[in-house]
Amino acid sequence: MSKDFELRKNISLVSDKERDDFKEALTALNTHADLRFYGDRNDKPFVGGVSYWFKQDEIHQATHVHGGPAFLTWHRELCNRFERLLSFASEKIENNKMSLHYWDWNEDPSSLFTSGFMGNSIGEAGDPWLSANFYNPYPKNENYRGLHAFDTDHTNPADPPISLTREKKEGTLKGYMTKVQVPFYSDQNIIESENFGQMRLKLEHVHNYAHDYIGGTIGDPHTSFRDPFVFLIHSNVDRLFAAWQLRKGKEFEYRLDPDKVYGCEIDTVAKGSTSPRITVGIRTLLSPWCGKGYPYDSTKKHVAGEMEEPGVNDVRPWTYPENWHRDPTRPEERPKNSLDPSIVIPRLYDNFPDGFEYNYHPGVKA
Repeated sequence: MSKDFELRKNISLVSDKERDDFKEALTALNTHADLRFYGDRNDKPFVGGVSYWFKQDEIHQATHVHGGPAFLTWHRELCNRFERLLSFASEKIENNKMSLHYWDWNEDPSSLFTSGFMGNSIGEAGDPWLSANFYNPYPKNENYRGLHAFDTDHTNPADPPISLTREKKEGTLKGYMTKVQVPFYSDQNIIESENFGQMRLKLEHVHNYAHDYIGGTIGDPHTSFRDPFVFLIHSNVDRLFAAWQLRKGKEFEYRLDPDKVYGCEIDTVAKGSTSPRITVGIRTLLSPWCGKGYPYDSTKKHVAGEMEEPGVNDVRPWTYPENWHRDPTRPEERPKNSLDPSIVIPRLYDNFPDGFEYNYHPGVKA
């Protein structure tokens, strides 16, 4: 099991100090001068100068991973990489080591939406994100991103969006889904799933409505990663994926084996050629971190598991001029698919849903 990070905790139960540290690390990702990728917003053909925070939205925009076998695994990789950035940011501002905490979506998160933490739950998000330039409703020039992800005149990822909004529904996520008359799969329903395919379909379904439940910017899949709350949602998605994997019993041990965990979906590859009619398979290289054209050698035959998803956009620094994915001094940036052990083995969580026994994992409630 991974021991490189502290526990990911239920954000509603952490101490005030831990919550403040989490907020400050998030803020630093967009405000600290050292936490920007190389280059300038006017670089061609690939934009540079993007903050570590806005890079997440650029990455999410570049790919088409929803509704397919790699939905959970791609987002696990995104969360793990983001957690590394959080930890790096916390070191820069001399805070404690940082983990990517989660929102337990069985709880009403209203208490999290304050000016001291996640901002407003209705309307413009406000502080702390407004003052940290996570969005700018009054730009002095044309350097901003529009309300819509496909505003072709305002798509530069180095620029702040013109707006960041929420429209949180009353009560809990389950209550909202019941009201709109769609199935709500409980944590138990998800963990009891017999195989990976059944589990991921249930988990992605509830995840989709979690986005709708918060609403506003996060309710649109094409703009959702402009809102910091999105990572609290996805850390919880990953927690439930991890809980399914770690269920105790010899019949469940295969769920930590890269060659067995995905069952009949293990040999899936990307299908389709035009967004959004693309599904990403388990053997598809995880984009955009793999770059385009892997294995980069025209004399080597391309085989399933050595190709990126079709239609993906190149994103720096995994393209020219940095090409991190080709840099032997950066082994953590090597191209990989969902079979990689770093994807299969989950991070550490403070607690998993009651009603099941789990294999030993540091931090899991006995």
